Amino acid sequence: MAGAALAANSINTSTQIFPSMKSHFILKTAILAVALCILAGTAAAVTVSPDWTWTGQATVRSVSVSADGTLVAAGGDDAKTSLVAVNGTHLWDRSAAATVNSVSVSPDGHVVAAGASDNRVYLYDAADGTLRWSTVMQTRVYAVAVSNDGAYTVAGCADDRVYLLDGAGEILWSYATGSDVLGVSITPEGAYVAAGGQDDRVYLFNGAGSMLWSKVAFADVLSVSLTPDGSHIAAGSADTKVYLYDRDGDLLWSVPTRGSVSAVSASGGAALIAAGSLDQNTYLLDHDGTVVWSEPVAAAVRGAAIATDGRTAVYGGDDNIVRAYQVDSVPPVTTETTVAPPVTTPTTVATGALAISSVPPGAQVHIDNRYVGITPLTVGDLAPGTYAVLLELEGYSAWRGDVSVSTGATVAVNASLNMVPTTTPAESAPLPACIFGVVAIGIALCLRRR
Repeated sequence: MAGAALAANSINTSTQIFPSMKSHFILKTAILAVALCILAGTAAAVTVSPDWTWTGQATVRSVSVSADGTLVAAGGDDAKTSLVAVNGTHLWDRSAAATVNSVSVSPDGHVVAAGASDNRVYLYDAADGTLRWSTVMQTRVYAVAVSNDGAYTVAGCADDRVYLLDGAGEILWSYATGSDVLGVSITPEGAYVAAGGQDDRVYLFNGAGSMLWSKVAFADVLSVSLTPDGSHIAAGSADTKVYLYDRDGDLLWSVPTRGSVSAVSASGGAALIAAGSLDQNTYLLDHDGTVVWSEPVAAAVRGAAIATDGRTAVYGGDDNIVRAYQVDSVPPVTTETTVAPPVTTPTTVATGALAISSVPPGAQVHIDNRYVGITPLTVGDLAPGTYAVLLELEGYSAWRGDVSVSTGATVAVNASLNMVPTTTPAESAPLPACIFGVVAIGIALCLRRR
């Protein structure tokens, strides 16, 4: 009986302790379950579904989408620029003389720009494909981007330069990087320009062509994309990574894929970033660098684009197919600011000018590594200081000089260019007659000795 009573007491004691332990376990389990639900909800916040496809005649090297997602441009190895409507309806084609390496639909959907290996930049009206202008560059064009209504077009070329062209296709400025420029981007009103290339760098410029910063990646920068307000810059690199920088050039994150990232495109506020990789996958990353969606395709992905609101994502690649997806539940970004980006306005600092001429005329003029025009010309609104001036003319040696500009003065720069000697095969000069005479005398003496 005593044993039974003890056993009963033991049982009773254990039943008194167990409810307390059980309640703690249940509470912890509930908290964990809630946390997992929250995480699962976050991961599933982006729902992506196929929308439409369009098939071209060759590898698609570039795609672009208007801000509202209603127009998609594609370009590639068939040397064509193609425009497709939101439902996949083909609208028009326009041909270049070589591979179309890059296309860009203006955010307002008014124009389409293209850059090709025939050394040309093209600008078309989106409505009917009418050519507004084409400009011949010095080398092949690897990348283009266009602002609203074609007011500005930026081009990246094989001569290591970033170019900004105006609404008529005239060059406003250029900047020499360290190697081929493979990716460019511009904000809708032209306030900022981004570039990247084979010198493993990402660049940010203001609309006037002044470099704000450059950052080193670990391999070729194949693509860059500015958010509409210029607050963020996305980049894709041959080191397999997607990078995101803020406007000051601070690296926010980098995320690896399994192949070279050939294309990136950022939505408003960098809420979503579309990326295409040679690992044959399409990607969507959120503002924090989390891959929220990816899908394998049976070919390398060379083009990626996303609408400003993030609801339309488009990809193209080696299988000749343009794929459009509908994106739902785009994650909000609280860091997006509504402050307008700074624009280049005349400063209150008194300025000077350079009046540059050359003999012969027609030389290309670069000031501090920025193309400004052809001699003779006057460059005004220069802040006081020293400027590196470079003049280049085909067939002549380059002229370089450091020129000081003072307030209120126009400094004359008169450069005489020296012609580069032509290298023609030198003709053998005839041997002097005296040499033949000496040889004859020597022969005669030898004969007499015999």
